[in-house]
Formats: sequence, C-alpha cells, structure tokens
Amino acid sequence: MVALACTGPTGEEGMMHRTARPLVLDVIADGPTTTLIVAGSAPDLQRVRYSLIVEGQSYTRHAGTATLCVDRQVVSRVRLHNGERWTATLTVESEGNPPYRLVRTSAQ
Repeated sequence: MVALACTGPTGEEGMMHRTARPLVLDVIADGPTTTLIVAGSAPDLQRVRYSLIVEGQSYTRHAGTATLCVDRQVVSRVRLHNGERWTATLTVESEGNPPYRLVRTSAQ
C-alpha cells in the first residue's frame, strides 16, 4: 500500500487539489522492485522545475527542469527493492502556478 499526500503553498496536507498538476508521482510495484516515476504533460508548452527526494535505506535526489507539452513524458525514474521502507517527496514549481509538493510512502 502507498500513501499519498499533497502539500500546497500554505503547507497544509490534504487531498490533492482538483486543479491540473503538470507533474505527478506514480508508483509501480512489479516483481522484486518498486518504480517511482515522475511524469507529466501540459495543455501548452510549460517549463517546470522539480526535485524528487527518496529516503529509505539509501538517499536519492533527482532535480532539474523540463519543458512539458501535450504528450505525457517521463522526467525521472527511481527503482527500489520491494520490502524496503521509503518516503518520496516531489516538489514542483511551474510557470503561472503555485508550487506544490507530493509525498508518497511505503506503508510498511
């Protein structure tokens, strides 16, 4: 089981807002691994800055900028061993939208 939280500009956690987010954090458990995927799209050309931090038995940080368009594209990918406890935090800043943070965690 994976828990999901979204923190908006006020810092309050809660259900994801119903506004479109340019980037999402998907979790795919497949066999012996779990893959965290940062992917996104935008209705118009949009530049986003992101930081993905994964903490668990090890520490991983992926950060950068991406230019999104209509087609969904993968921006970053992290693979973990199943059974490992972890917390992933994706922070996103994009043109014309308030920054937001998505947090996913293994529920072990």
